[in-house]
Amino acid sequence: MVSVYVSYAWKEEEQNRLVDRLEQACTARGIELRRDTGTLHYGDSIRQFMDEIGAGRHVVLVLSDTYFKSDYCMYELCRIHENRDFRKRVHPIVLSGTRIHKPLDRIPYLEYWQTEAANLETGLARLRDPKHTLNLREALDLYAGFHRLMDELLNVLADMNSLTEDVHLATDFTALLDRVAPRDDFRTRVAAEIRNILATSNRLGNALQGTMRDAGLDPCPDLAASLCALDPEPALEDLLFPATRNALAPLDPRQQEFTDTWSAARSVLAWLSLLVVNGESLGRAARLALSAGTLAFEIVVETPLGVELVSSRQQQIAPRLRVAKGKKDVVGEEMIPEPPYETGWGDEAALDKLVLEVWARVFPEESRATLSQGDLRSLNNALRVRQKQKTHHHYIPVPVEQVSRLCRPDFYQKLRARLPAIAVIFFKPSGGTPALLVSDEDYFMTIIREFLAIPDTLGKKP
Repeated sequence: MVSVYVSYAWKEEEQNRLVDRLEQACTARGIELRRDTGTLHYGDSIRQFMDEIGAGRHVVLVLSDTYFKSDYCMYELCRIHENRDFRKRVHPIVLSGTRIHKPLDRIPYLEYWQTEAANLETGLARLRDPKHTLNLREALDLYAGFHRLMDELLNVLADMNSLTEDVHLATDFTALLDRVAPRDDFRTRVAAEIRNILATSNRLGNALQGTMRDAGLDPCPDLAASLCALDPEPALEDLLFPATRNALAPLDPRQQEFTDTWSAARSVLAWLSLLVVNGESLGRAARLALSAGTLAFEIVVETPLGVELVSSRQQQIAPRLRVAKGKKDVVGEEMIPEPPYETGWGDEAALDKLVLEVWARVFPEESRATLSQGDLRSLNNALRVRQKQKTHHHYIPVPVEQVSRLCRPDFYQKLRARLPAIAVIFFKPSGGTPALLVSDEDYFMTIIREFLAIPDTLGKKP
């Protein structure tokens, strides 16, 4: 995960609100914002954290009159400058009323630190015994350093094409965050994943070429780009579905080639299905959830498949889809199902049961009747690492319009107190912008369900 530090005058309420909004925007983009309130704990060394900021690869500077007159902020700014590549590493936000662009505007800041250094030197001179003043003299050296570097630092910052806070807020800091972590176009990312999959399966690739010719489409050497350029629903239904059937039909399910071809087809299905997710809608939902302080995204989807696709897209991981025998719904392999709910349960009994469901999904070989504190610690650590490394996709889907103890947001507040690393996804079937770019979500789920049944319908279940 990309990390970015922020250097700002944290005693000013206006700057705290700005950094709060920046933190929300960073989280929505999968960027970690490291700031004093989330990183610096009671008793920790402030100087050590400022040195960490100074060495940071990316540092947002919230520039104001207060910033340039703050001991802490100037210490951070000088440390950033000492660690080279200053212009590349800093991302300035110039607050309104901050005047640094004209040479004459910069003189008051040089005068300020010249005066601060002179005042401290005068105070030291008044001491009858100059011993035991090492730290005060170090502070005097720092003030002199601030004065010495101020001209150079202000000149570089004034030369950088920066934006005001109003522009940053209106655009959710898009320009700044694009500079910190340039966005890969998601469709390009999906095409690259599919290209890698098809490179391992000539049989599936040849079948796709044939299906495209049958559909009247010009053959293309880059099959992955061609598939991703189409609307995902017809790409799945009209191309990948029949191509997979044609590729598997002549093979014996006991052959390794059958297994490999089917695995490749399922992987292509997984990545292509993510293109039905409305990325703009997902981004808006993420920002609204973060600004409101809610537990998770509230997304408008009708099916468990919709929850899986949206949450997979958010996690940037391919969905793992399954259909339970005799069931109509397509769900995620690692979805945590709601346990059977007894109307007489209190919250604690329901929580215990749900936590055990999570444990059983993460550690299926280690059965538990109850979980110890050590078990909870192990469970949270496993969830945290799996999410960060994108090796698994555990989550709990919650239908918000269903009346049940297990659908109340306050119930999940209590769950998150025990399992802060679990993902909770609230969804509702109506109201708001749909998260999927399909006209009939249930029909799309039917396409996926029938695709996953291809070996069965061929009579070749491996």
